[in-house]
Amino acid sequence: LPIVEKIRIIAQKVYGAQDIELSPAAQSQVDRYTRQGFGNLPICMAKTHLSLSHQPEKKGVPTGFILPISDVRASIGAGFVYPLVGTVSAEYSTRSLLFL
Repeated sequence: LPIVEKIRIIAQKVYGAQDIELSPAAQSQVDRYTRQGFGNLPICMAKTHLSLSHQPEKKGVPTGFILPISDVRASIGAGFVYPLVGTVSAEYSTRSLLFL
């Protein structure tokens, strides 16, 4: 599966999102990693631990929201691609250990 489809599956089936929205920077990185041959790597989402959505104030099990992907980075040595959800910082993120 392409990187974007793997992100979409996680967002919809695990987090309850209706869909995802990639920022231009995130789409650019997806295109770059795909060209470089890293599109087959698993996905490890970096997002807030305070909610299933990207909004910490949404408690419980929210559904039907659009999950914004602000950036996409890769840890090539470790072997995974990690989208940054919302305003999460990669330095202080909680990563869902769900690989597709």
